[in-house]
Amino acid sequence: MGVYYRYKKDPEGFRKLVELLESTPMSRRQRMIDVGMQEDPRYTENALQYVLNFQDVIDLPDLELAEVLAATPARFVGLAIHAASDEIKKRFLSKSQPKAVPEIKEVLETTNVTKLEIGAGQMKLISSTRLMERRGYVKTKHIP
Repeated sequence: MGVYYRYKKDPEGFRKLVELLESTPMSRRQRMIDVGMQEDPRYTENALQYVLNFQDVIDLPDLELAEVLAATPARFVGLAIHAASDEIKKRFLSKSQPKAVPEIKEVLETTNVTKLEIGAGQMKLISSTRLMERRGYVKTKHIP
C-alpha cells in the first residue's frame, strides 16, 4: 500500500493532498513530492498543478486579494510581505482593512524577522486564499 492510498480512496482525498502540500514547509514538501513521484508520478504532477504559492496570492485581482487579507490576521500579512518589494507592500496595505494597517506596518518596521517567520506568514496567506477559494470568493487554482 502506497503513501497516496488514503488520498485516492477518499472522495475529498485529492483536495486534502493539495492542501497538505500547500501547508507543508518546503523542505518536507520536497520529500513528499519525491516519494509521490516514485509511487505515482501522474497523480503527483496533477496535484502539483493546483498547489498555491505566494506568487499566486500576489497575482490575485484586487477584490480577491482584499477578501484574502480580511481573512488573515494582520501579523501574518506583515510577516508574509516583510521581504517583498515596496510595490507589493504598498498594494497589500492598500487592500487591507483600515483597522489592520497599523499592525501590519508595525510588523514591517520590525528588523529581526526571520525567514522562517516570513515563510509562516506566506503559508498563512496561502491557507486563507484556499479557504476563500473553497467559499467561492477567489477563483485561483480551483481544485476539482
